[in-house]
Amino acid sequence: MILLVILLVFILQNLKEVKVSFFTVHWRAPLAVDLLFATVHGGLVVFTTGSVRILQLRRIARRHLHGEHHDPRHSGGDGRGGGGPDGGRGPQRS
Repeated sequence: MILLVILLVFILQNLKEVKVSFFTVHWRAPLAVDLLFATVHGGLVVFTTGSVRILQLRRIARRHLHGEHHDPRHSGGDGRGGGGPDGGRGPQRS
């Protein structure tokens, strides 16, 4: 409820029309409307990219859970992971 009141006050205080240009498109609209429009679209972009990333991570987690472990970035050729000739074990002490 408080957020709605704050939003309403913001809109009422920013009703002055401004000229907006985006690439070759130009329009006039109240400043508050344009800012809210930009905020909503920015939120949609963040939500969409975040959702795609979460789905990717869930798919990877499901593969690891079911033993389907294959990540070409970490394969050392011997099936144990790691990237170097030592199979990812690091330097050996003598």
